[in-house]
Amino acid sequence: MNRKLILLGGAIATLAAAELYHGPGGAAATLETQIERAARDELVYFEMTQVRAELSERPLSRTMVLSGPADDFQRSELVRVMGLIPGVAAVEWDPGSPPQKSFVRPDGPPEPLPNAPAPKERAR
Repeated sequence: MNRKLILLGGAIATLAAAELYHGPGGAAATLETQIERAARDELVYFEMTQVRAELSERPLSRTMVLSGPADDFQRSELVRVMGLIPGVAAVEWDPGSPPQKSFVRPDGPPEPLPNAPAPKERAR
């Protein structure tokens, strides 16, 4: 057989095997399901159920895309936490999901309740 024909056949066989493995019903779908389930569990644990976490549609990228209402601190912390999930290569926020403003009390901390005990002195 011609050497180029053997090389071409090997390349085609490799691509076919990769497509079967990563295609629908293959290991990629199982991995995607496991990662998205773990992400949902993390969001429920942190009580951030309005935020959605999905793997990007780009093949083999394993990039998690987050969307939903979150302030700057929540956004940065969710990127860190979701990046720790096994199988996630990168985490990014959907550009169509702008950060929310967080509420900051302008006049300082609230006053104590009338019947609340006085705060204890810290030992030095």
